[in-house]
Amino acid sequence: MGRCTVQTQDYLIIGGTLDLSNQTLDVGTCAVLGKILQISNVISKASFGDCLLKEDGIKSILLGLCGNSSVKTLSLKGNSIQGSSIHALAKMLRHNITVIRLSLEWNNLGLCSESFTSFCEALGSNSALQYLDLRSNQLGVDCGTHLARALARNCSLTSLDLRWNNIGRTGGKALLESLHHNRTLSKVDLVGNGIPNEDISAIEMQLSQNSRSAIITNEYTSRTDILKQQLEDRERYSAQQIEYLERSLAQTDLTLNKTVKESMFQTGKLEEQLRSKSVELEALEAKYELVNSALRLNQERVTTLEARNNTLEEELRKSQEAALLQNKNDKEVLEHVKSEHNQEVRSLQKTISQLEAQVAELEFKCNNQKMQIFDFKETICSLQSEIKGIRIECDEMMAAEAGKYKESLRNVDLQYNAEIQRMKKDHQQMETEMREKCLNSETLRGEVQAEAAALRLQISTERSSNQAQLLSLKQQLKAEQATVVRGMEEQLHAMEDSRNDGEERLRVQIASNSTLSAANAKLSAQLHALRNDIAELNVKLEDKEVEVRAAEKRVRDEFAGQLIELQQECEKTSKLNNVILDLKRTISELEHESNVHKRDVRMREDELQKLREDEARRIGMLHSAFLSYFNTSLGSPTNPR
Repeated sequence: MGRCTVQTQDYLIIGGTLDLSNQTLDVGTCAVLGKILQISNVISKASFGDCLLKEDGIKSILLGLCGNSSVKTLSLKGNSIQGSSIHALAKMLRHNITVIRLSLEWNNLGLCSESFTSFCEALGSNSALQYLDLRSNQLGVDCGTHLARALARNCSLTSLDLRWNNIGRTGGKALLESLHHNRTLSKVDLVGNGIPNEDISAIEMQLSQNSRSAIITNEYTSRTDILKQQLEDRERYSAQQIEYLERSLAQTDLTLNKTVKESMFQTGKLEEQLRSKSVELEALEAKYELVNSALRLNQERVTTLEARNNTLEEELRKSQEAALLQNKNDKEVLEHVKSEHNQEVRSLQKTISQLEAQVAELEFKCNNQKMQIFDFKETICSLQSEIKGIRIECDEMMAAEAGKYKESLRNVDLQYNAEIQRMKKDHQQMETEMREKCLNSETLRGEVQAEAAALRLQISTERSSNQAQLLSLKQQLKAEQATVVRGMEEQLHAMEDSRNDGEERLRVQIASNSTLSAANAKLSAQLHALRNDIAELNVKLEDKEVEVRAAEKRVRDEFAGQLIELQQECEKTSKLNNVILDLKRTISELEHESNVHKRDVRMREDELQKLREDEARRIGMLHSAFLSYFNTSLGSPTNPR
């Protein structure tokens, strides 16, 4: 326990980086580190290089990284990962979605093909990793084929380092075939794998094509995303405008209904007042008939009194003449009142007819406004359908452009593959003629020998440095001397193996140089022909670029037309807004007219009230005149008695 505390004091966590390179970590410390990595969300870079971790320690660290969501860069170089540790690494790749850079340099992943197949399956299903370093991992031909299958399924890896392995020619061909399916990988380092230069050049050409296609697809996706965003914004704005129009139309409907109801209520009041006036006129006519009947009775009584009282004829004649005069006056007064009343009734009927005409006009205006509202709703529905049609047409155009783009890419790939095959045939023909240039390859042989001497010097210096490191480690770590010595011996064996591999590669390179020197003699005759072919290819490439530019111009013109259509739709919406403003103005004018009508109705009510008061006064006067006449008619004959 005290040992773990001493070691944890040397951990460096600076700026989100956990650097434990060249540290000695036991299984307990690795378990603690795995728990820390599982919980922590601060560490973005973790380095465990040259720590010679045991299998249990590697498993605990990788298990902690399965649940981590912050580490983006992981370095596990120089830890002799093999066997079950590779299965743990595959599990981490399946579950972790944040690690972008993974360094596995100087390990033994290629010793067990079954475990490496599980690693390749996890790599194929991973969608986050972008950089993978597999240098010096003893990867053979089978490992190369498994890795090629994984790359055919992977869609996120952009850079792969496979230097100083032994994939061979079959592995290189498998990688070339996988690149036909993978469009994201743009960089692969294959130095020191025994792959012919032909396959390496073909792989490099495929990678350059992948990089160009990736740039084109990124530009296309960015443009489509921008257009989709613009269309969504336009749709949102049009939906907001339509909602605002519907609300304003609903408000206008409410106000119109209110005005119609108020006008109907006012007309009902006026009709009730007219009915009351007609009832009052009928009562006045009844009273007039009663007065006439009373006058008739008085005349009959006068005739009886004349028959009975002959002596009082002169006085009765005087009284009759006075009564006749009074009757004439009363009749004239009644006729005058009746004529005035008839005139008032006619004026009221005229006002009622005028009000009815105004009500009819208001109803006509209301119907017109309802028709306008219905037309606006139809125009809104048509605009919505046009917007939907435009959106569908835009989607179809985008799908058609995407199909055309894919077809153009396929045609370009087919042409490119045909050109590559033709170049291979030409190269095979040129190899037969290269044997004449052996003299030029002698200089290359001298350079290769110099490089071999330099490599030997580097190997000797590395061996001396490794021995010095062994001595220092033996002095510092006496308790773990046995394990460190084993690890260093394994590293020395690996260095010797790498040296042997380097010597074998030098021999292979010398042999290849001899064949190249023979082929260079024949290549001189066909260099002119190749240059002509290259010029033709450049012309074809320029034609392709012109076609691509024309297609881009076409797409831009189509998008410009769509933008113009969208602007026209915006202008239509602005016109609709102006129409709505005009409707609001008409509604305000109608409200003003309704207020004027209300004022007129109030004035008419005041006039009717005045008429009622005048009629009451006239009725009182008639009643008093009738009483006075009746009293005088009854009192005049009793006086002689």
